Amino acid sequence: MWHVGFTDGEPDQEFFRRMSAPENEIPVALPLNALLGRTDDAAVALTGLQVFSSGLTFDLAVRVRSPLEPGHRGLSDLVFDHGETSGRLLLGVEFADGRRGSNVHGPGDPPDVVFHPGGGGGGQLSVDQSWWLNPLPPDGPVRFVFSCAALGIDESSIELDGSAIRRAADDVVTLWPWSPPDRGERPPPPPPDLPAGSWFSGS
Repeated sequence: MWHVGFTDGEPDQEFFRRMSAPENEIPVALPLNALLGRTDDAAVALTGLQVFSSGLTFDLAVRVRSPLEPGHRGLSDLVFDHGETSGRLLLGVEFADGRRGSNVHGPGDPPDVVFHPGGGGGGQLSVDQSWWLNPLPPDGPVRFVFSCAALGIDESSIELDGSAIRRAADDVVTLWPWSPPDRGERPPPPPPDLPAGSWFSGS
């Protein structure tokens, strides 16, 4: 998944801790759902915010009243950034200390703020996409900025309470010590155990 993260063949633990939510923790859910932008025919919201010791996750909920007009790519393609980039969905975050992250970036080493989408799904009228943000924001407001020309939503922003997010991290449950993901080479699987003399065993 990542083109970096190993030093002299060994996993860079700090890199991997920054890139995704820790799988050894039970996060704290915060009731901070917020509408990022809307028109008469479309709406985008931040929902399901969960706080981990090293960052937070949330879902980007995209809703439209009717399928996008013929000639436009589908809602899933728009949200998951498939195909052309004209009118693309733009999402960014700004901490109280001025650090920023967004889905507009190029290749290279991880920036100060790691901010990237994960999985999700949906249909013609509704798509939900997960996002990961690292590190936890400092005390003060956390600003989320959104725009999407294809949905007719001009640039707008909301602010969440970074201090409340940091306090919530105190209640995260750590299940066991964290370890980096195994990204090394794996041996090929053993051959299947097939019935002797079957059609499959002769192929």
